[in-house]
Amino acid sequence: MQPAVRTRRRRTTTVVVPLPSAVRRVPLSPLDTRWVALPPMCHVFFFPAAAAQVPFSDIVSVLRSSLAAVLPAFHPLAGEVAYSPQLGTVSIVYGEDDAGGVAFVESETDLDFARLVADRDDDDDALLQLVPDIAQEELPAPVFAAQVTEFVQGSRGIALGVAFNHVAMDGIGFFRFMEMWGASAMAAAGASSHATEPPLHDRRLVRFDGDEELAGRLLRQVAPDLPRIVPKQPGCTPQHQLLLSRRTFTFSAQALRRLKQRLTATRPEFAGAAPPSTFATLAAHGWVCLALASGFTDAAPVFAVFASDCRAHMSPPVPDAYVGNCVASCVVALSGEELTGADGPAVAFMAIRDAVTAAKQQDPLVDVSSLITKIRAIPPGRRVLVAGSPWFPAYAVDFGFGKPERVERASLHQDGMMAVYAGKETGSVQVSVAIAAEKMQAFERMFAVKSRSNMSRL
Repeated sequence: MQPAVRTRRRRTTTVVVPLPSAVRRVPLSPLDTRWVALPPMCHVFFFPAAAAQVPFSDIVSVLRSSLAAVLPAFHPLAGEVAYSPQLGTVSIVYGEDDAGGVAFVESETDLDFARLVADRDDDDDALLQLVPDIAQEELPAPVFAAQVTEFVQGSRGIALGVAFNHVAMDGIGFFRFMEMWGASAMAAAGASSHATEPPLHDRRLVRFDGDEELAGRLLRQVAPDLPRIVPKQPGCTPQHQLLLSRRTFTFSAQALRRLKQRLTATRPEFAGAAPPSTFATLAAHGWVCLALASGFTDAAPVFAVFASDCRAHMSPPVPDAYVGNCVASCVVALSGEELTGADGPAVAFMAIRDAVTAAKQQDPLVDVSSLITKIRAIPPGRRVLVAGSPWFPAYAVDFGFGKPERVERASLHQDGMMAVYAGKETGSVQVSVAIAAEKMQAFERMFAVKSRSNMSRL
């Protein structure tokens, strides 16, 4: 049994945030609303032993004060997600005192820091102890909370766990926030940091004709019993989590080149074309490996579900500084026999590539209601759900006491889920995967790319 995290003298405090004038609520766009019933997004950043040479109280002070300094620019994080039965809407709201606030937890643990950094297999229980719990069965619910944990036995280190509600921002917005939080801490210590464009939260930047009606329809679809929140997927239950196995893989720049070379060598139409994208290559690789590990050789469909950033493809384009949700959902399907056939990797790659291209050319909300229904109807175990991006700079987060030794998304709660970040080493990509435990050994053998001989088994 894993040692438990214990709260240091129950040090859970509130970081109070003054709000911009006239800000009382943040209405949600349909691009936000569809995430209302999703569990919180949870991430853990492990900082090295150098951080342990600084008194824990000093680290707490740095993190807390810099969070207070940056939150006014990210004021939606300081509110609550709330349901208005009078309006039939969900929005982010604040208190009546012209201030918002987030919970900030100080804790300590007997968990082994060195083991957690080095051993990246089946450690969901440990990871979840290192993030604050903001999950609620019904609204209102906090948007954001932070937890800093000191490892007090054996190898020393610090973990920063954060949890946020997806309605407030997408992955691009989250890493912009973490970058600015770190820059705030560095600036307070007198270190130089590059200027970052202030974030934008105005949902009018992503308005559509009829979007209020669509937002209401999506609310009724994803959370029909408001203010009670129900899971979007039957698999989002603690009982189901026990059936999953988790692994974290790192693809070096060389391994990624090999995967891409394997694709271009199989199809003559790839000759002279642009190199395969890293995201489509890895998503296709995971899709094929899931089908192979599951023994899906039949004609029934196996699905890949992922999101595509559409800021630059809106009309007019949405500024890069916009941190609310601005992604289009993509759902593609191939039969098991197509994915597990000799040409499976190339066929999977082209299906994902074409879906990304299509997402850039159409309304990101086209058929969104039917997509939700389609995703819910996918049989258990017959999909990969790819979250994140090879460009998310997880290992660039720096508060002045060293960059993280390990970063993980703690909230891998669905069978077939993949979380993708830029890796620690230049050009590498980290992929964390959760799948049914009985499939993990076969999946791991095929998914990990370490040598040419390893690839020959795919």
